[in-house]
Amino acid sequence: MKKEPQSFCECREIFKNTRELGNYDFNFLNKSVENMKALGLPLVELSNKKLALETTFTLLENQKFCIVDIETNGSKPENSQIIEIGALMVQNGKVIDTFETLVKADEIPENIIYLTKITLEDLKNATSLKISLKQFRLFLKDAIFVAHNVSFDYNFISYSMKKAGFAPLLNRKICSIDLAKKTIKLEKYGLAHLIKEFGIEVKQHHRAYSDAYATNIVFQKCLKKLPEFVITTENLIKFTKENSKKSKINNPKPLANSIKKNS
Repeated sequence: MKKEPQSFCECREIFKNTRELGNYDFNFLNKSVENMKALGLPLVELSNKKLALETTFTLLENQKFCIVDIETNGSKPENSQIIEIGALMVQNGKVIDTFETLVKADEIPENIIYLTKITLEDLKNATSLKISLKQFRLFLKDAIFVAHNVSFDYNFISYSMKKAGFAPLLNRKICSIDLAKKTIKLEKYGLAHLIKEFGIEVKQHHRAYSDAYATNIVFQKCLKKLPEFVITTENLIKFTKENSKKSKINNPKPLANSIKKNS
C-alpha cells in the first residue's frame, strides 16, 4: 500500500492487488476503519476522509509488536496444523501481555515429538484449533507481527485462519532474521545460534513461547542498533526488507521533525 493518504476506492484497488489477500472479499473496505483494524490493517482515517497506514506516523516507542512463534505437526499448512502458539506483546521494549496455548491435534509425527517434546497426550484436552486461532487474533489485533523466519509463521497462521473460516491476516510484519542481518554481524542467524551467542536462557528450544521469548530478546538487541533515520514503524519495515546497499530512507529528518511536532 502507498504511504500517501488514499481514498476508500483507491484503497480497494490497492488491496485487490496485494498477493497475500488472494480472492478476498473487499466489500469490507466500505465499512469503518475500526473493522479494518480488527482484521489487522493498521489504517487511520484522516480529516480529508482518506486513509493512511498508521504505521507511517507511529514512532517505534509507541508501536505494539507481537513476537510470535508456532509449532506444527508438519511443514505445510495444506496437510498439517498448528499444535502450539506462543506470543509476547511488546511496546517500548517492555512485555505488556503474553499468549500461550497448546492446540488439539489428532497426530504428531515422531520427529516432531522428538523435536518439541509435545505428545498426543499433551494435546488430548487442548483448545481446538478454531478457538485457538480466534483467541490469538483477539490478542494480535493490529500489532506488527514479528517472527524469526516470519514468512513461515505468518503464512501458516493466515492459511489456517482462512481454512477455519476466518479472514486472513492483514497485519504488517517483520522478519527478525532479516533485521538481525542488517544490524548484527554474525556468521549464522538461526535462532538456536543466536540463543547461544547471546546467552539467552530458555526453558526449551522448539517450544512456541520459549522461542518467541528468545526472538524478542534478539529483536530488542536489533532495535538498539538501528540507524538514526529509522524512527517510525514504516521506516523499520522498509529498512528490514531492503538490501544493505539500499538501506537509506530519503529525507528522514523532515519526517522526524514533522512527527515530533504533531505528537
